[in-house]
Amino acid sequence: MLDLGVVKNFAEVTVNGRTFPVLWQPPYRLDVTDALAGGADTLNLEIKVTNLWPNRLIGDDTLRKPDCEWHCTPRRHNTTEWGIKEIPQWVWDGEKSPTGRLTFTTWRHWTKNSAPLTSGIIGPVKVWFSETANP
Repeated sequence: MLDLGVVKNFAEVTVNGRTFPVLWQPPYRLDVTDALAGGADTLNLEIKVTNLWPNRLIGDDTLRKPDCEWHCTPRRHNTTEWGIKEIPQWVWDGEKSPTGRLTFTTWRHWTKNSAPLTSGIIGPVKVWFSETANP
């Protein structure tokens, strides 16, 4: 059994070349017995974890120069909303951002000052082995 503990938010597991269905909700646990059949005495384990899009947006804001303008709209309860002032020409032209930004959105939910959301394998990761009797 392979138990990934806590995962935020998706994990694709491959054991000895066999890919298992994506884990997307608890428990993040798989029976990997079939991948070890045939007397395999090693465990070749690969885990791909999907990061959250807000973290990419925060990262882009942290690492890149501004490549568009935002306008602020005051709202109730001392809050504000940030929307894009105008869609940049590079988006209309289907080009990459001139600053190297990898993501783009018309509404600004996160900035470089936002804390990243928890993402990845939080764990603890456990592998359980047991012997089976030959019939």
